[in-house]
Amino acid sequence: MNSLLEKYRRYLPLEGVAPVNGLGEGNTPLIKSGIGGSDNLFFKLEQLNPTGSFKDRFAAVETALMRHKGVQACIATSSGNTGSALAAYSARRGMRCLILVNETAQENKLRQILAYGARIFRVRGLGVSNEQSALIFDRLQELAEQSHTRLVISAFKYSPLGMEGIKTIAYELAEQLGAAPDQIFVPVGGGGLLSGIWRGFLDLKERLLIGRLPRMNAVQPTLNDTVVTPLIEGLDQARDVDTTTSISGLAVQIDIDATLALKSVRASGGRGYSVEEEEIQRVQRQLCLRDGMFVEPAGATSVAGYLKAASLRDVRADEKVICILTGHGLKDMSSVGRFAQRTQIRKIDLSDITSKLIESETVSYPPPF
Repeated sequence: MNSLLEKYRRYLPLEGVAPVNGLGEGNTPLIKSGIGGSDNLFFKLEQLNPTGSFKDRFAAVETALMRHKGVQACIATSSGNTGSALAAYSARRGMRCLILVNETAQENKLRQILAYGARIFRVRGLGVSNEQSALIFDRLQELAEQSHTRLVISAFKYSPLGMEGIKTIAYELAEQLGAAPDQIFVPVGGGGLLSGIWRGFLDLKERLLIGRLPRMNAVQPTLNDTVVTPLIEGLDQARDVDTTTSISGLAVQIDIDATLALKSVRASGGRGYSVEEEEIQRVQRQLCLRDGMFVEPAGATSVAGYLKAASLRDVRADEKVICILTGHGLKDMSSVGRFAQRTQIRKIDLSDITSKLIESETVSYPPPF
């Protein structure tokens, strides 16, 4: 059975759970990139999971556990990717799924959720005001307990067992490289992705399957800087912010797993990097044109962080470095529109199809990374 859960069952909280058929989650490619002239930079293509993001690893474990416990429905909050993953895996397991999203959640992500049969409600204040978001989480917990359903939030704070599925990224990286990488750059919203990868490497080190641990680097947009500034200032806790970031998926303004991520970075000897939204958008565009990688802005954030680190000489040429690309570009078509609208689509006749057409339509590539 070629299932992520069965392959790594010994590492996951699946004792007593019947064998699980997944959707083909995990086993994502690790591709070498020549960005910046590096021979040791690799991209982990998490956008190639079944629903287009790394959240499938979480949803696969979480819904398997729900089915094992006889849970018939779940309630979840999401900016889009968690919702799509849970909706798909709930459909796979025959469970009902209700998704609450913030007011600015991307329409493409919502259409994907609806396609799997889940119900969606936009909630005022969710993902914008940290005070209102905290109240919403508390109310949802009460509702789940009253209705005997499962509140699912892709964070160790709320769904620690399901989040163990994120560790499988670390297991795959060690297998694909034959060892742990030297550094990993991870986009941070809630903080669960970075924390889960770090836990996976701790598992491998404890079992003597790797000889050393990687340095984990947190990358955030400057407008949702819950982790990076506290790291730089030497603080022990993440901070809450009132976010205005447009980087979908990273707009998590309260400390859910942010402090956990901060402690993971510090324990690993890594650093924090904040990047401007314009730089993230530029990198997203260049990934398309230079590397053929179509990712949403959150997925490009790790690469923007790597480029900043490289410019500061925080990365040595001989170090093996991983950037986690988290979500597919089709998730956020509004961001694609920002650069695609610059290119005109002409209507031509048969008589126009000549060698002059090729010469006149040469792509204008942006400057290299």
